[in-house]
Amino acid sequence: MLEDLESMTGHPYIRATVILLSLILLSCSQYGENRRPPSQSPRVTLAQLQDSWEKYFIYYSTRIVVFDPLSDDKTVTVQGDWIMIESAAKLTDILNRLELNPRFDPDDILEIRSPGGDLFGYMIVASGDWVSVKAAEANTVRLYYNPLRAPDAP
Repeated sequence: MLEDLESMTGHPYIRATVILLSLILLSCSQYGENRRPPSQSPRVTLAQLQDSWEKYFIYYSTRIVVFDPLSDDKTVTVQGDWIMIESAAKLTDILNRLELNPRFDPDDILEIRSPGGDLFGYMIVASGDWVSVKAAEANTVRLYYNPLRAPDAP
């Protein structure tokens, strides 16, 4: 098929272009996503997450809270300056402080999805902060969090 393309276009670089595009697509397939659930699916609320906090590993850093369900075989890993939240009181305290930030919307709960689309957990993050989801190994994704570095960022 490549030979047919080369003969039709007359470009000797088509094969190299196809290989390069394939490599780019393969490297992108390692990344998952954080997204809002589709409008037709049921949404998880902050009240539900708080009421069932003991069913999650909960991590906090700067302006992000991550909920990783204990009941599945999937793991969300974090690196850097994260705190593990191990009580309802601590979770409530952190959420109360975060709600003072105008860029933090407690109703905007994002799903953490693997490159294959599997649900790994939930997160709440200040708007403008950057979070990348990358497959680390089987049934594990790693979050890379970069808070917005603006002079007026709370």
